[in-house]
Amino acid sequence: MAVARPKSRASTDSTDARSLRTRESIEKAALEAFSDSGFDAASTRNIADRAGVKQQLITYHYGSKLELWKTVTDRLFTACHERLVKRAEGLDGVDGAIRIRLLIREFLLFSSENPALARFMMHEGARSSPRLTWIFERHTRRFFELAREGFSTAQAEGLAPPADPVHLIYILLGATSIFSQAAEFSLLTGRAPDESEATENYIELVLRLLLPGVD
Repeated sequence: MAVARPKSRASTDSTDARSLRTRESIEKAALEAFSDSGFDAASTRNIADRAGVKQQLITYHYGSKLELWKTVTDRLFTACHERLVKRAEGLDGVDGAIRIRLLIREFLLFSSENPALARFMMHEGARSSPRLTWIFERHTRRFFELAREGFSTAQAEGLAPPADPVHLIYILLGATSIFSQAAEFSLLTGRAPDESEATENYIELVLRLLLPGVD
C-alpha cells in the first residue's frame, strides 16, 4: 500500500503564500464594495467577482460577510491609528500647538491616500446599528477623545476657535470629503484632489481655518 508523503516545506510555504494573496485580494475588494455600497448592499458574490475568486473562498476564510467586514474595518482603522501613533512618536518635545497641527495634517494626508475611510464611514455613521457601536467602541471612540482633547488644549491657548470641540472634529472630518468625493471634484475643477501640490495647499487651508492661531 502506498504511503502518503508529507508535504514539503516549500509546498506548505507556497500554499500559505497563495492563501495570503487570496485574502488580500478579498479584503481589498471588500473594502471597495463596503465603501461604495455599504454593508447591506455589498454582496459576497460581488466581492468575490471584484477579487476574482470563487464566492466559497469568502466563507472558507471568514465564515460570513459580517466577519469579513470586521476584518476589513480593523485593517482600515488600525492603519490610520498606527500612522498617527508613528507621527506622534516623532514629536517628543515639540510644542503642544505645533504637535496638534502636525497630527491633524497627518490625518488629512492619510485620508487623501485612503479615501475609502470617509466613504466607509458615510455609510456606517448614517444610522444607529450594532456595527456602528462596534466601530465606536473598538476604534473611533479613541480618535474622538484624542481629537477633543487636542482641540480643547488649542482653545485654552487661544489657538483654535471658541466652539464645541466636537463641532471642530466634524469640520475636520467633513474636510476629508474632497478626497472621498474625488470624482465630483475632478468634474468641477478638471484636476484630481490628490495631486501633490493641490493636496498640500488644501491641507494648509484646513489647518488655517481650524487652528488660526498656530503658525
